[in-house]
Amino acid sequence: MLFKTDLLIPFDTPLSDPETTSVKLCQGTITHSFIQFPPGCGGLVWVQVWLNGYQLIPWERGEWLRGDDHIIEDHSYYPVDEEPRLLTIRGYSEGSEYPHTVQVGVEISAQAALSFLPPPETLLRELGLM
Repeated sequence: MLFKTDLLIPFDTPLSDPETTSVKLCQGTITHSFIQFPPGCGGLVWVQVWLNGYQLIPWERGEWLRGDDHIIEDHSYYPVDEEPRLLTIRGYSEGSEYPHTVQVGVEISAQAALSFLPPPETLLRELGLM
């Protein structure tokens, strides 16, 4: 299932007060995520993506991604199994003269979540039922 949202970042939004938006996700595993920076950002628009209180993108804590007319993708697996299952996007644009809209999306697979479980016979053996 694909979840995506737009984050409108007003011109000259400071790092000290970033613009934010959130999307409620279903349970499963994030298998693909992307941030699409539109043309014209000129490297002045910075974005982070968080899941519940954990920074997913960029991968270095406290860092931000920026871009101009390109898409940044990630194919890492992130379980989405704890409430509130909120994807939060934060963005700022100090020094910009125009507002910019960045699109962020994630694909969630229920099957990918199951692939992390051991095979059924292993579970039964560990439980002493086999």
